[in-house]
Amino acid sequence: MTTESSLDFSRFGLSEPVLAALARKGFTAPSSIQALALPRLLSDEGHLVAKARTGTGKTAAFGIPLVERLNTPSNTPRALILTPTRELALQVSQEIRSLAGGAYPRVAAVYGGASIGTQLRDLSRGVEIVVGTPGRVTDHLERGSLDLSAIEWFVLDEADEMLDMGFFEDVEAILSKTNPARRVALFSATMPAPILRIVRRYLGEVDIIEDKAGDEEKPAVDHSYIVLRKEDRLEALRRIMDSTDDFYGLVFCATKLESDELARRLVEAGYPAEAIHGDLSQEARERTLRRFRSRLTTVLVATDVAARGIDVERLTHVINWDLPNDRESYVHRVGRTGRAGRKGIAITFALPMGRGRIVTLSKAIESALGASIERMKVPSVASVMDATRKRVLAATLAAAPALPEDASADVSGDAAEGAPKGDRDVSFGASDPRSVMADELLAALGPRRALEALVSAAFGDRLDPSRYASIAEVPDRPRRDEPFGMREGSGRPYGRPAFGRTSSDEGRGPAPFAERDGQRPGRGAARVYIGVGRHHGASARDVAGLLMRAGGVPGRLVDAVDVRDFCAFATLPEDAARRAVEFARRDPAHPAIRPAAPAGEKHR
Repeated sequence: MTTESSLDFSRFGLSEPVLAALARKGFTAPSSIQALALPRLLSDEGHLVAKARTGTGKTAAFGIPLVERLNTPSNTPRALILTPTRELALQVSQEIRSLAGGAYPRVAAVYGGASIGTQLRDLSRGVEIVVGTPGRVTDHLERGSLDLSAIEWFVLDEADEMLDMGFFEDVEAILSKTNPARRVALFSATMPAPILRIVRRYLGEVDIIEDKAGDEEKPAVDHSYIVLRKEDRLEALRRIMDSTDDFYGLVFCATKLESDELARRLVEAGYPAEAIHGDLSQEARERTLRRFRSRLTTVLVATDVAARGIDVERLTHVINWDLPNDRESYVHRVGRTGRAGRKGIAITFALPMGRGRIVTLSKAIESALGASIERMKVPSVASVMDATRKRVLAATLAAAPALPEDASADVSGDAAEGAPKGDRDVSFGASDPRSVMADELLAALGPRRALEALVSAAFGDRLDPSRYASIAEVPDRPRRDEPFGMREGSGRPYGRPAFGRTSSDEGRGPAPFAERDGQRPGRGAARVYIGVGRHHGASARDVAGLLMRAGGVPGRLVDAVDVRDFCAFATLPEDAARRAVEFARRDPAHPAIRPAAPAGEKHR
């Protein structure tokens, strides 16, 4: 953890057991966000909103005050921490246990996909801190197994996600069941203005702090983007991985379906990859993360929501397979690399039609992180081959048996005179099968051809340039003869809009994504019809979650949800609406998603 020379943890009046626990973890001085948050949370009043980059010690910033203040047994929980994912709930609970200086506070993690029986037993024995996901916390409240009436602390980790459309209703219901005198603390890497408005509406005045780390504490991440055709992305990813020593990274996709498909194609190409997303069981997700942390797999293909809470050390790369929808998504993604003073690399793939968006995103990132996103070229085949050759050579020399000390001088002399060593082999015994085979190859092929044959047999597939396909170069700016669908911001292939009309569409029915029932999408937004409603048991949260998955967007971009008896309507960004419609079209079992018909017309 990065330190501030002017502070150490003893300055905050922490007890000896907690200081000892921090010392055992190797924490010698607070990070910037901890130095700001600890004095406020250790005081007796006030709500707090804390904005800090991923990997700066946010969990310890709220965990240390909790273990300091809640170190005596109680009959009911005194602190509740809500997280958006199961992985993050488990990670936070483990971190808080490690910060405790003694037997108390006791911590229970409650999340979906795990045995509720085990969680019931943990809660019945008594705990001071509960860490959980909104859905499972709601389950326990309905069962009567969780009592929030004595809650003194209510913490939202990844608060921007927790207050987003997909979770907001649950968070609001849970908050209403807590002690009205509780303190609220919100921690997140981003805090958009709409989220802050929600916070102020429910909490009134809050203390807002923001991590202003110096340059020595900022993550060392190089931000780059590559403009290329959709069909060239896999080839570009392969070249990036193969030109990197010890590639160990996260690849972000917009949808679960795409994550599975990309992981499958990488495995077929010989790369140790796995996918992680919300459709996996908890056991499968934990198994996937264990394999990734132990480097049995070195490429983890993930969706945004599934990646929340993935805290893996020494990641070299974050690859955005799809252009992130907004600055907040980008910040959350790239915050997974460049930690603890190590260098990280973030590379974003942008399609030709997204050249304008990447410029806008770069300006936003420069204001948020102080670093612009620079354009880079796909590594050439020659550079990939050169990097591969160097790795193979280094590994081969490292694997070569050491020469006995008493033979070194003789070998050097022989080599200097150009004389053969004869039957006496200083590396292996003369009868060793490896030595016998070397003699046979030398006799049959001669020295150079023998070495070439061995290199080809051992590394031929890795050193073969033909294993890489060509990649079309995309210019910085669209050419006059470039298809309209590849031009900046068009998003429409070959001059025809994917959603909407052209002049030749007259008489072919209504223009999709039109105004309906007084709901007019904003500029760049589109209204969609969803084939489920109240009769099917669907709530606004269900509809938002469905569109988040199908459109590959965070919940805050799902707007104006209108749930009817047998259908629902919602507004999405245009590109997300296209993805959602296509996603539902590919899966016959998925609820229908279609462009909304204009007012006065019925959906078929």
